[in-house]
Amino acid sequence: MTTKRRLDNLHSPADFLHALAQDHAGYLVSVGLLALGNLLLLPLVTATFDPTMVGLYSLVESGLTLGATLCLLGQKFAYLYFHARQPAASHPALLGTALALTSIAAVLIGLPLALFYGHGPAMALFGAAALPQAWLLPMLLLGGSIQALLITALRAERRVALAGSLAVLNLICWLGASAFLVLWAGLGLPGLLLGQLCGQVAAISLALLRPGMTAPRWRFDAALSRPLLAYGTPLMLGLLARYALDSLSRFLIAAWAGIAAAGDYLIAMRIASLFDALLALPFFMAWGGLVHHALQRPAAGAILSRVSALTMAAGGLLLAVLLALQPLLFGLLAGAARPDLLPLFGFCLLSQFFVLVKSPLGAGLLRLPGTGWALRNHLLTLALFLPLAWPAIRLAGAVGATAAIALANMLATLILFMQAQHHSAQNLPRLALLLLLALVATAAATAWLGHAPLWLLAAVAAIAAGLLWQSVRPPNTA
Repeated sequence: MTTKRRLDNLHSPADFLHALAQDHAGYLVSVGLLALGNLLLLPLVTATFDPTMVGLYSLVESGLTLGATLCLLGQKFAYLYFHARQPAASHPALLGTALALTSIAAVLIGLPLALFYGHGPAMALFGAAALPQAWLLPMLLLGGSIQALLITALRAERRVALAGSLAVLNLICWLGASAFLVLWAGLGLPGLLLGQLCGQVAAISLALLRPGMTAPRWRFDAALSRPLLAYGTPLMLGLLARYALDSLSRFLIAAWAGIAAAGDYLIAMRIASLFDALLALPFFMAWGGLVHHALQRPAAGAILSRVSALTMAAGGLLLAVLLALQPLLFGLLAGAARPDLLPLFGFCLLSQFFVLVKSPLGAGLLRLPGTGWALRNHLLTLALFLPLAWPAIRLAGAVGATAAIALANMLATLILFMQAQHHSAQNLPRLALLLLLALVATAAATAWLGHAPLWLLAAVAAIAAGLLWQSVRPPNTA
C-alpha cells in the first residue's frame, strides 16, 4: 500500500524524473555491480587463453546464453504473474511445476548443445577446436535455470536482500573457483565452466536450505504447466530474437573472419558491458517500475519526452567517457591497450546506446493490449542485420559486424519510435537529433581514422550536457 501511495503521488515530469533517478541509484548498487561478473573474469581469460581459445569461449558463451533463454521458457515472467494471482497454498506446486518444466528443457537443449560443441568437424567450420568436457554445458543450463527460478521466487515474495545475497554468493564462488581451477589447476576453459557451475551450486544450496522460503513441491502438474507455458513462451521468443543477433554475429565472425576475430569481439563486448552495468540495466529495472504509471497520467507525452531526452543525454555522455578511457580500460581488463580494437569498441557502444534509448522512445506502444510489437521489432533488427552481415564481415571483420549491428539497431529504434508516436506522442528537443548525428559520426570517424577524435568526443559531451540540462530544468525556465 505504501508503494502504491508513493506511485500515486507521481504526476508531473519532474516527479517521474526524480523517482527514476532514485530507483536507478538503488538498482545501480545491486543489479549494476552484479552485471560486472563476466567483466571481472576478462583479465583471467586474456592472461591465460590464447586468441583461438578466447574465440572458442566467445562461441560457448553465446550458446549458453541462447540455451538459457530457451530452457527457461519464459518461466521467470510466468511465475511472477501467477504468483500474484494465486493463493499462497498453491505457490509450492507452482514453483515445483516451473522448475520441472525448465529442468526438462535444460536437459533436452543441453544434450544437443554438448554434442555440437564437442564435435570436432562441426566446430572446425568456425575455425575452432572441439570443447573439452562439453558435458558441462547441460549441467550449466540445468543449474542456471534452477537458480534463476529460485531467485525469481524470492523476488515474488519481495525478499530482495536474500535474492541479492544469492547472486553475490554465486559471483564470489564463480570468480574464486574459476581463478583456482584455471590458474592453479591449469584446466583452461573447462575450469572456467566448472567455476561457473560451482557458483550455481552454492547459490542453489543456500536458497533451498534457507528457512522461510517457499519450498517447491517437486512434482510436475500438467494442469499448471499449460497456463505457465502459454504465458511464458511468447516472452521467451522475444528474448530469443534479441539474443540471437549477438550469437549469430559471433558465429559469422568466426566463420568468415577467423576464430581469433570472434575472441576480439568478446573482449570489446565485455568491456563495453560497462555501459550496461552503469546505465542500461539499472535504467531498465527502474523505468520498468514507472512506465506503466507514467502512461496513465494526463501528461504522459511530456513525461516520456523528458525521460527519453534524459536517457539519450546520459547515454551520450557515458559513451564519450568510455571511448576516451578506452586505452586505460583495455590495459586494465584486457592486459594491453589494444588500439586496434577501438573501432570495434566504438560500434559496440553505439549499438548499446540504441538498445538503451529504444525503451523510452517506444514506451507509447505499451498502451497496446498485446506485446507482439516487441517480438516484431527484434525480428526486424535481425532482418536488417542479415543482408549487411556478409559484405560487412568480409570487408572489415569483427568491426564490420558490429557496424552492421549498430546500424540495424539504429533503424529498428527509429521505426519503433515512429510507431509509438501514434499512441503517445513525444516532443524531443532538436539537440536529441543533433546528438544522434554526433554519435554516429564519432563511431564512423573512429573506425576510419583508428582513433576517436578529441574534438568529436568534446562535441558529443557538450551536446549531451545541453540535452541533459533541457531535460531536467523546470519548464518555466525555458
